[in-house]
Amino acid sequence: MRWTESPFVLPPECDGEELLRRFLTHRGFPEASAQENFLRPRLASLQPPEDLAGMKDGVEFLTEAIEGKKRILIFSDYDVDGIVSATIMKLFLSAQGCPEVRTFLPDRQQEGYGLTVAALDRALSQGEKPDVFIALDCGTNSVAEVAKLKEAGIRVLIVDHHQLSHPQPAADALVNPQKGSAGHHFCTGGLVFKLCHAYQRSKGGRERFDIREVLDLVALATVADLVPLREDNRIFVREGLKRLAITSHLGLRRLMEVSGVGLRTPTSFTLGFQLGPRINAGGRVGDANSGLELLLSKNPTETSRLARELDLQNRKRQELEAIALGEAEELVGSSPKELGLVVASDRWHSGVVGIVAARLARKHHRPSFVIALDSGGGGKGSGRGLPGLSLMDALRACAPCLRGFGGHDAAAGIVIEAGRVAEFQTLLQAWLRDFVKPDVFERTLPIDMTLSPSHLTPEMAKALAELAPFGKGNPEPTLRMDQVEFVGQPKIFAERHLKFRAVAGGKKFEVVGFDFAKRVPDRAGFSLAGSWEWDDYTDGPRWRMTDWQ
Repeated sequence: MRWTESPFVLPPECDGEELLRRFLTHRGFPEASAQENFLRPRLASLQPPEDLAGMKDGVEFLTEAIEGKKRILIFSDYDVDGIVSATIMKLFLSAQGCPEVRTFLPDRQQEGYGLTVAALDRALSQGEKPDVFIALDCGTNSVAEVAKLKEAGIRVLIVDHHQLSHPQPAADALVNPQKGSAGHHFCTGGLVFKLCHAYQRSKGGRERFDIREVLDLVALATVADLVPLREDNRIFVREGLKRLAITSHLGLRRLMEVSGVGLRTPTSFTLGFQLGPRINAGGRVGDANSGLELLLSKNPTETSRLARELDLQNRKRQELEAIALGEAEELVGSSPKELGLVVASDRWHSGVVGIVAARLARKHHRPSFVIALDSGGGGKGSGRGLPGLSLMDALRACAPCLRGFGGHDAAAGIVIEAGRVAEFQTLLQAWLRDFVKPDVFERTLPIDMTLSPSHLTPEMAKALAELAPFGKGNPEPTLRMDQVEFVGQPKIFAERHLKFRAVAGGKKFEVVGFDFAKRVPDRAGFSLAGSWEWDDYTDGPRWRMTDWQ
C-alpha cells in the first residue's frame, strides 16, 4: 500500500487545541465559528425541516391522516434505516392519537427489496383496507405499485432518499430531498425525524411526543446506512449517542446488553458494528420483524427474548458469511488480475452477498460482485465499488445481460440469469478498462498529519476524540509516527490480533493492530500509520495501527 504525503507535520510544541484548529482548517473549516459548530454541535443548529423538498405536502398529508383518525399502513424496508424509520413513524402517529397504525416489512428472500407488487399484495391482505399508505425508505421508483394503491382509493405518502425515477410515482406526497437541492445526505430515518419536526413546528403537539427521545434511533439509522456524517447528520449522531447512553427504548438497552456494550460509552462503532448488524440480521437470514418488534416493544420479557433472537440470527449470519467468503476467496485467488471481481455460487445465502462483496472489495481493492444462484437458474447479486468509479454507470453498460439492477455509485444490486454471469464479467471488465483511470485501482493510504513523539499524550488522545463521531464524510484522521522501535516482544492475542509496547524519540507507548497477527513489523526504525486514541478498556491512550512500513 502506498502512503500519500502528509499535508502537514504538526510542530512538536503544538497542544491539542492547536491540533484541532489546524486539522479542521485542513478539513475545510477555516473560520473559528465553523470549527466551534463542528466540535460542539447543538440541536438548535439543525437546519429548518421545511427546506427539504416535499416537506410541506408531507405535513399536510399527516395532518389529514391524524385529524381524520385514518387507518394507516406503514410499509418500510427491512434494513436498519427502514426499521428505524417505521419505528419512529409509528411511535409518532400513535402519540398523536391515530387509532390504527399497522406496519409491514417485505420478505427479503420471497419478495425482494422495496415496494413490489408481491409485497404490496401481501401487505394489503393482512388486515382491513387502509385509508392511508406510508412508504418509507422505498417507493420512489414504484410507479405501478403506487398507481395500484391510488386506484384502490388509498392515499399515499412516500418518504425516501433514493434517486428519483422518471416518471415519478403519483403519490399524494413525496418527501425526497433528491427533488430539490438540499438534504441529499440524509437517510430515511433522518427524513422521518425532519417530517415529525416539521409537523410539530406547524401543528404543535410537542407535549404528546418528545422528538428528542428518538435521536438515538436516528443516530443508529444514520451510521448504519453509511450516509455522510456532516451538517445535521453530525448533530443527530452526537446527540443520539448521548441519548443512547441513557436510552428510554427498552429494546435498545436489551440489544446493547447482548452485544457486549456493557458500561462502555457508546460510539459510532457501537451503532455501526454492534447494534446495526444485529438488527440487520433479521432481514438477512431470519425475520426482519424481530428488529421492528424489539424497537417498538415496552415489555421486558419480550425485548429480552427478541434481543437474544437477533443475536443468534447475527451469529448465523456470520457463519453463512464465513462460508461464502471462504469459497469466494478460493474462486478469486490470492492475487486476482481482473479489474473487477465477479463470483457466483448456488451454495451462498442471498442475505450475505453484500457483506461478502464489501470484504472482497476491501481486501483486493477491486469493485466486486457476489451472486447467489437459485435452483431456478436465476441469481441475485450485490456489488461494492471503489472511490472514483460509479457502479451504476458500470451496470448501465452491462444492462443487456441483466434482468434488473439498482443502487448507487458505491453499492448496487443485480438480478441475473445463471447462464449470463460470464457475459456480465466480460462486459464489466471492458467497461472498467475503457472508462476508469488506472490509478483508481492503486491502493493508497492518505496520511492526514505526521505527529512528533511529544504528541503521544493522554491530552492529545482526548483532543482527537473531539472530532468524533467518525464515519462516511468525517473519516477518522490517519496519523503517522516515524522511527518506531519495539520495547520487548510483540504478542499475538485472539489468534488474529497484535499488540506491543513501542518507543519513538524516547517516548514509550502502547500499540494494537487488529488483524495484524500475520503482519508484524520486521525491521528496526519502522513507521506507523493509524490513530492515537483513548482506550476505555485500559483507561489510557494507545496507537491503533492501520499500516506500517
